Amino acid sequence: MSIARQSKALTAGVLAVATFVVTVCGVGGAAASQPDDAKARNTSVPALPAHFAEQKVRWTSCGVDVTPKAVPGAECGWVKVPVDYADPDGRTVELRVSRVRAKDPSRRLGSLIFNPGGPGEGGAGFVADGNWRAGEKARARYDLVGFDPRGIAGSGQIRCPDGAPEEPENPPRTESEAEKAFADATQRARACQRASGAVFTHMDSVSVARDLDVLRTVLGDAKLNYTGVSYGTFLGQQYMKLFPGKVGRMVLDGVVDPAADMQQVTLTDVKTSENALRRYARDLVARGDDRLGDTAGEVVRRLAQFAKELERKPLQAADGEEFTDATLSRYLRTALNDEESWKQLTNALVAALDGDMSAFEHFESGTGGERPTPQEEQADKNMSLSMPAVLCLDSPSAPKSPKEMLHTADAFAEQSPLFGRSLAWQMIDCATWPLAPTGVVGPIKGSGAAPVLLVSYTDDPRTPLTNAQAVHRQLDNSSLLVRKGQGHGAYASENPSTCTDRAVDTYLVGGKLPDKVANCLS
Repeated sequence: MSIARQSKALTAGVLAVATFVVTVCGVGGAAASQPDDAKARNTSVPALPAHFAEQKVRWTSCGVDVTPKAVPGAECGWVKVPVDYADPDGRTVELRVSRVRAKDPSRRLGSLIFNPGGPGEGGAGFVADGNWRAGEKARARYDLVGFDPRGIAGSGQIRCPDGAPEEPENPPRTESEAEKAFADATQRARACQRASGAVFTHMDSVSVARDLDVLRTVLGDAKLNYTGVSYGTFLGQQYMKLFPGKVGRMVLDGVVDPAADMQQVTLTDVKTSENALRRYARDLVARGDDRLGDTAGEVVRRLAQFAKELERKPLQAADGEEFTDATLSRYLRTALNDEESWKQLTNALVAALDGDMSAFEHFESGTGGERPTPQEEQADKNMSLSMPAVLCLDSPSAPKSPKEMLHTADAFAEQSPLFGRSLAWQMIDCATWPLAPTGVVGPIKGSGAAPVLLVSYTDDPRTPLTNAQAVHRQLDNSSLLVRKGQGHGAYASENPSTCTDRAVDTYLVGGKLPDKVANCLS
């Protein structure tokens, strides 16, 4: 999931990513440290030809294809990387990069590279349009650098003529329905493969982490200074594994746990959605609104019963569209992530319980009724196409057959009648992807890497605090900064926290970490 534009359709479940472990060579041929996984230590890739490290970025003003309104001083350019690091003399892809120079150039510390998450989100626009600016002190001392990862946004986009495989509108209940859904998803995925070219086969996160090292070298930095949000934290951990000696100051914000496989993460998302529903119900009762029930438990039970009724007999809209239990699940997952939408959600639920679903049109855009701009619509489309191209190579644990998917969905539905089945069927893209996954699941220790800073909200609806706590235990050397409240991406956020920004900036600028576990109360 990404931080600033935050496509509401994305959830922690689609962040299920795993680790592809190989021994690699650094830019220019310097051997990288051994990876954590001893099984991979006999695997290597060739040294990169020197011309990759020696290339110069031709910085120019950023065009409207990057952002319709760049901040003063924003520059854009291109960095060339191999499509396949096992064949560095073969095809290449150009990565679009952006830069905003340090405000205090006389005290410049180097580049701070930013990844907003996804996977599937381009970072060049985030920096060029000022959507992400880092904290005030870090902004003064670093050149802020964004990049569009391979196959994403400006860097040779994945193309899917029929659209990427996606969760069925109404999750199948029978084997014949499941087989039809699999056939459609398989057709879509193969069309993506045919239309996307060579980069389609090399969208894995390890390749992107190698791209980061090329970018670091081209920018002239001895170490990688990096801030990643959500999926960007997984990417940062990949870099730590492959190039531990090149890790500088690294901030991982809204943390993904590489030791959890796709099904485990999807189950975590089910639990996160259930927890969000219970918070909503408690808040509703605390405010004295008893329209959905007198207690929080009654509210949850009534909505679960409503979902069962919709499964048997969907509501019919004036235009003929059906409002099913899956429709209810999607709307709840959208609205529960945004507390400002809770009042409108209650009104819509009360009306729906009386047979009127029109109030849910307020949530149709996924932004509480606020329509996205054309640029945001295009960014969301690009993300929906490129996300499975990354996840399905990284993640080896999706159900592989219609029968297995039905069984998994049934098991998830037992844990959550409201959310389990729909979230399980989000895995259909990787269940039908035409390429075998290259990733394996496991913790990353970051042995030999400099200490890193993990950041999390206490209540993150997409990457829960338990992720950050798990990764904190797994890494050899890290500190965990916990910000109280709800959100995704706690540092330099749209809702700024002086405590959080000060602590992160102190680390980025001076290298001083907070306590092993530190807390910001606001």
